[in-house]
Amino acid sequence: MQRLSANPHLTHLLTANEFFVRLTAHTRHHGETRLDRWWSEATTTKQFRTITADGHGLWSVADTTAGFWLETDTGTEPLGRVVAKLDRYAQLIRRGGPRYPVLFWLGSEQREEHLHRLLRGGRGDARFATATHATDPAAAVWLPGGATCRIRLAELPSDHGQPVADNPNYDDGIFVL
Repeated sequence: MQRLSANPHLTHLLTANEFFVRLTAHTRHHGETRLDRWWSEATTTKQFRTITADGHGLWSVADTTAGFWLETDTGTEPLGRVVAKLDRYAQLIRRGGPRYPVLFWLGSEQREEHLHRLLRGGRGDARFATATHATDPAAAVWLPGGATCRIRLAELPSDHGQPVADNPNYDDGIFVL
């Protein structure tokens, strides 16, 4: 416990886990929803190798399943570095990996606006959406790049990728949760 409390990244770790805890809590009151996958940063990096998301999940509502990458922003990194993270996701897509939206979960509306301003005009193949920590991640709070209306997590475009060796979503060509 002492080692964890001394971790300089504790706030970031707790905020990333809070995201998944909120989704899990949502499922308790909405029977048609499921958090089918909750992978930590370490598991996500081990499985996908080239990306370092703060988490990865598969969120289902009824018969629709949307994958996502979580990038938790606590305001400690310059936004230029945050924007540059999309390049690794674009590389994964080009290799046949999943085309999941990168969810930037930000600490303030102002930071969210600045990030959208920086990302105007696109950033390669990687899709993204933003919301703030003060919101329910299962609700219609996600603002996709280039959009003007917020949508629910399950409504974000999501593609599980190709059944290639680099994609742990598949086992012998079969999609696995």
